[in-house]
Amino acid sequence: MIRLLQRMDDSEPRHPVAGKVASSLSPKLRSLTVLADADESAEQALEDWARGLDWVEWLFSSVRQRMTHLHFQPVKTEDVLKLRLAWENFAHGIVKDVYAPHLIAAWQVAQTGSVAALIKADLAFAAALSHEQTTSSCEAGRLLLKGTRGARYQDILGHYRSACEADETPCHFLTVWAAVGHFFQLSLTNVVAEYLWLEWALATRHLPVQPRLHGLPELTAGLMQGRQQELRVVA
Repeated sequence: MIRLLQRMDDSEPRHPVAGKVASSLSPKLRSLTVLADADESAEQALEDWARGLDWVEWLFSSVRQRMTHLHFQPVKTEDVLKLRLAWENFAHGIVKDVYAPHLIAAWQVAQTGSVAALIKADLAFAAALSHEQTTSSCEAGRLLLKGTRGARYQDILGHYRSACEADETPCHFLTVWAAVGHFFQLSLTNVVAEYLWLEWALATRHLPVQPRLHGLPELTAGLMQGRQQELRVVA
């Protein structure tokens, strides 16, 4: 049996001190052991673990049903190689430079419980997007918020929802997803991986058979560089 040892970000609940939001944006990490089958590689075991959150698909159901795309807009083609090339350019371009940094920062802010800081991050993110990107992002964000309205004791998610309904913040999908992920106690790793999977799923659902998203663990780890230690495999 192979063990995968990875540092994760879903540590014990935070207790932020008023006026010290910035100093609490680096959550403590705890180790997690992922067990693999005897014939599984370390990469496959980690990907299977990351995809084990099937219920997240329910959270994204309204976005999947009503959105043609989120941020990734590849040319509609059944040529999987062309699609993968477009994905690589997207993932290692604007995702790395714009989307992932905002998602990570928003998730970290959500840990502090400061809705004001979350709104500030949302507004700053809006400045980096085009009108078309903003329209798609905010539509998806409001759909995700609507789908989680019935949950109880929402804390920062509920306060952020009220701000969105009052048009005090743009309500971008990645900001909403960070708050929702925090509410459901998802690790930062899972929040990033599930976002990437959603982009891929939307972009490939027109194909007769959905191609596998190769390298999800490596891509996720690369986007989170400096926030988790190197993956170690031991016998």
